[in-house]
Amino acid sequence: MLPDEIGNRGRFMSNIKDFADGLHQDVVSDIAESYFGARKNLEDMIKAYGQMVADFGFMVGKLTRAVAALHRLLLDEATAREFYAVLNVDPSRIPFPQDAEADKPVPVPFAFTLGKRYEKCVLRAYDRLRKVVDEYRNGRYFDDPDSPGRKRLTIHYLRLRALAGIINEEVHKVNDEISTTGILRYVKGMDPEQEEREQIMGGMSLTEGGDLDKDMFFASVDFEALNLPDVPELPALKDVEDVIRSFGRRVYAGNREAVVRVIEEMRSASAGKE
Repeated sequence: MLPDEIGNRGRFMSNIKDFADGLHQDVVSDIAESYFGARKNLEDMIKAYGQMVADFGFMVGKLTRAVAALHRLLLDEATAREFYAVLNVDPSRIPFPQDAEADKPVPVPFAFTLGKRYEKCVLRAYDRLRKVVDEYRNGRYFDDPDSPGRKRLTIHYLRLRALAGIINEEVHKVNDEISTTGILRYVKGMDPEQEEREQIMGGMSLTEGGDLDKDMFFASVDFEALNLPDVPELPALKDVEDVIRSFGRRVYAGNREAVVRVIEEMRSASAGKE
């Protein structure tokens, strides 16, 4: 082989090696960007979810107070459970908070008889709870302060539950499909010579599910552990008004003294006497 041919072949092989090295670096760079990008995205999602859960505490309190206001009028838990049953609402899905603070009473509505005033109070408390439940489950639209003319939806139960599912899908993907050891094994496999040297010298253990993966493991979010009540949507007032009035008359007829007492307590509280 002529010297010029030898020189050209050497330069050709050098160019091939440079190209291969550059390609190797590009592939490793893309893998690293994908790996760390996925982890950063998941970390951001979990952090945002945690903030949403914290903010949703306000809505849980709002729901609890609306429930307590209605239950106070219904006198006791047994009567409250019966009330939901006659509306074809599963009482087991309604929270029954003990000693919960109720909404501040509004003035007792006018009616010619105490029984009618009681009916109106129950109707009003039920409709208030129905609206709060809708906001709790489905959210409420409000004007976006950062974008005039646009609407945003408040945090709500169904959104939190769906987001928890999405996060856990990503957790599974990051932990199992792009595990730390899996990525490192793939990258090391692109350089057989380096891999062989490390095997001889005794390199880091890249066993799937080993200590390295455990250190980098993402825990799933536990939506059920939040113990948020899965309150069902309540019927529109117009669809159950007659049923509620009939129920109110029955409660009043059998518990007149207790109804008088609770109405007077509401009247005093709304007038600022408590």
